[in-house]
Amino acid sequence: MSYAVSEEKDNELRMDHRMTGYKVSLHSIWAESVFQTPLRSWVLFCFRYNYTTGEWAIFVNGELDANGTFPLKTYPLLGNGVYIIGQEQDSLGGGFQRDQSYSGEITDLNFWSRNLDQDLMKMMANCKYFEEGDALPWSNQSWKIHGDIRWITYARKDICNEKTRRITFFPDRFDLTSARKICHVLGGALAVPRNKEENAWLFSTSSYRAQHCSGNVGASYMWMGANDVTEEGVWRYWESNSVLPWQSLWRGDGPNGGSVENCLVMLAGSFPARWSDIACLDSYAFCVPCEFDRLKTLYLKGPAVCPGSPFNLQYILGENRGGRPSLVGFFHSDIFWDSNRKMWTLQSIKDKGMAWWKPPSEGMYPFGTHSWTLGTEVCDMIEGETVYLTISICGNGKFTCEDGTCIDLDQRCDLRVDCKDQSDEARCSLVDVPSGYRTTIPPPPPAGANSLPILFYINIISFPSIETEDLTFMTTLELKLRWKDTRLKYRNLKDDRSLNVLSQSSVAGIWKPRVFFSNAQGNVFTNFDEGSRIECVRLGNSVPGPPHLPEEVNLFSGSENSLEMSQLYGVTYTCDFNLLMFPFDAQVCGLRFTLVSATVSYMELVPWEANYTGSPNLIEYGIEICARICPPWEKWSTEYIRSLPCNIKGEVSTKTISEGKFSTIEVQVRFQRRYGFYMLTLYIPTTFLIITAYATFYFNPYDFNSRIVVALTSLLVLSSLYTQTSNSLPKTSYFKLVDIWLFFAIVMIFIVVLLQTLIDFSEQFELEEDSYAYKFMRIIFGSCKTIKSSKGNRGGSLVMENGRGKTQSGVIQISVGQRQDHTSATKVRANCWDDQDNSSLKACGQLSNGRVLSPKVNMGLLVKSRILIPTIFFLFNSIYWGTAIRYLNMLEEDKNII
Repeated sequence: MSYAVSEEKDNELRMDHRMTGYKVSLHSIWAESVFQTPLRSWVLFCFRYNYTTGEWAIFVNGELDANGTFPLKTYPLLGNGVYIIGQEQDSLGGGFQRDQSYSGEITDLNFWSRNLDQDLMKMMANCKYFEEGDALPWSNQSWKIHGDIRWITYARKDICNEKTRRITFFPDRFDLTSARKICHVLGGALAVPRNKEENAWLFSTSSYRAQHCSGNVGASYMWMGANDVTEEGVWRYWESNSVLPWQSLWRGDGPNGGSVENCLVMLAGSFPARWSDIACLDSYAFCVPCEFDRLKTLYLKGPAVCPGSPFNLQYILGENRGGRPSLVGFFHSDIFWDSNRKMWTLQSIKDKGMAWWKPPSEGMYPFGTHSWTLGTEVCDMIEGETVYLTISICGNGKFTCEDGTCIDLDQRCDLRVDCKDQSDEARCSLVDVPSGYRTTIPPPPPAGANSLPILFYINIISFPSIETEDLTFMTTLELKLRWKDTRLKYRNLKDDRSLNVLSQSSVAGIWKPRVFFSNAQGNVFTNFDEGSRIECVRLGNSVPGPPHLPEEVNLFSGSENSLEMSQLYGVTYTCDFNLLMFPFDAQVCGLRFTLVSATVSYMELVPWEANYTGSPNLIEYGIEICARICPPWEKWSTEYIRSLPCNIKGEVSTKTISEGKFSTIEVQVRFQRRYGFYMLTLYIPTTFLIITAYATFYFNPYDFNSRIVVALTSLLVLSSLYTQTSNSLPKTSYFKLVDIWLFFAIVMIFIVVLLQTLIDFSEQFELEEDSYAYKFMRIIFGSCKTIKSSKGNRGGSLVMENGRGKTQSGVIQISVGQRQDHTSATKVRANCWDDQDNSSLKACGQLSNGRVLSPKVNMGLLVKSRILIPTIFFLFNSIYWGTAIRYLNMLEEDKNII
């Protein structure tokens, strides 16, 4: 409504009722309110302005809604202007625009020259007081009519009637189930009159179709919403199960069908407006009255209601057109039955837009989803094109089944059928791909970042085999890549990610990163074969989808929500095993992954999480379970990602490698060998062999054969063990720690064999002063003096002095006789005696072939050998095990390094 006094002053007084609020302009200065004008109901608006103070106030039904102060003007509102209802004036009395037209009803438009009291406004709103304006009274004005304008006379009580209950009659035949369903689809229930007047009105409104509604059979023609199934004779509403507050006259003496007939109908013919009971069978079909406590808004959705469409989005049940209830748009389009063409018509009186739906059978209504034919060009769609349009009461957060019933939007595409027609599990595409999208072009990086981050997650499940000899290991792993594609939008994402899996067709239509397993055997890339999956990860909030989409959806932005690709792989990797400290070694092996979709200037792999979820104890190695924990990725700039305190502990870690032009991540796994097996099968047996060989020094000193056989046998067993161990390990150019141990063991037993030989051999040679053996024995055991027989004789005596040539401690004298022949030795008696400290030899020699022989065992060497061998063994073990323990401690410290 606008008032203009000249071409320049076209907004001297203006009142706008918009969906965004109620506003008033005075001298082109706005007084604004956020109150939205209710549609299809009477509301009393009052605008009050004090010229002297500039104060203004807006009242709705007598209640203050907004107030403020205008700047003071030097002139009042001038007269002799033009006042227009239903248009804004862009010039004096003209400049109208189609989009600014008013659609609705107005009455009691009055102007007062004084400020009305708020209590008076409340009385006027409640129809308890009425006063016409003294400046401009509504009933005394003569209005000029232009356009589609109709004058309607209402009783004041009808305008002030706040009751919203309404009954709508549908003059088509439905079985009982369909009758209850059509009322439910419209937000109502099968009607039952509440008093005599309402019963009479319903009959008078519907009786013209009684013959059709009854199917030309009997007097029953209209279902009513009550039954006595629960308790015979007690009639209750179908929906609320409460008892009817009032009953009309019955046919005959009342309901007489007993427990067989439990449904309520209205009769015509010989029993006008009377009630009767009937069997609750879907084989019966009658017309339907629906009652509403308040008429629900019906929403039109689909491609034909894009921005700028000639069709309204909102409708309510209206008067009959073409013999059936129509749907009246809130603004300028209606949906009605065209009885001549036998189809439902959607028509705009604003832009002459049109569409129609021809039902496949008589008596069908357009509620739900149907295929409509466009009669004009609409939303860039040509005339004659068919589109699916939905009409339902389902608002935000609801999904419309094809039959018009509503379910929660969260139940859409959740792998459970909630719509009776199963339409909630049809067309479950999760990705909204815009036109012009190309799968070969990567997504743009987020704001503030130079490259697109691809979050990298790896879960190592197991190591089926680790082949030390081949320098390889096989692993089963789960690889996940997460990224954001700001070009996409996602539909109806669930908190349960298993419900957000993209179909194969959707996967084929979007961009995906490609990763190469750099150091794996073979040419291994990420793929999308059977077993792979891409999920939408819900991170942000949704917004309701626009009404021009084919169906209701919750839309999620690609800038807030992510895509995640995951798949299991079984891959064999090579690893350079460092066996220097075997079997106390720990091997660090790398699994290298390279992002080959684009260079690092476009996208970058970002370590996110690395886990090992397999057994911590393998056959030969041990791996500790570890985890990498990061905060939620609420932001996605490169600087933010690098600042996150994401730490990896344990045996699995990741590191970013700056090599080449592609982004690469290496996942490092450390295998620590379980040396208990080698302790039991190698170190302890070899120690026992050394002890066994050493024990020969305590055998019978005169039984050389037993001593040497045991020592040699230990040496042979040890050699066999060394060969077996060496064959089970890869050939290396360096000594391993186990090689040093085995070699030492062999050397130790070899020394034992050598000493045993010397112990026996050192007393079996001739003690000639000029022989090397004599000189060697003097070096080891001290001075010896040999007294030979006279020339020509083979006899003589041997004198053994003390080891240092000091005081003689004992003498062994041997008398040697003349040999009688060349074939046998003459036996003589040897006088042997010991010194007091029992240090001289106890054995006596014998003559053989005319030579003087020493006793059989060198006890001095034997005693020293018993001390020498343990000393060498202890010194070596101190160094060897000290080195091993120090290395193991170093490994343990490395585990705790973050």
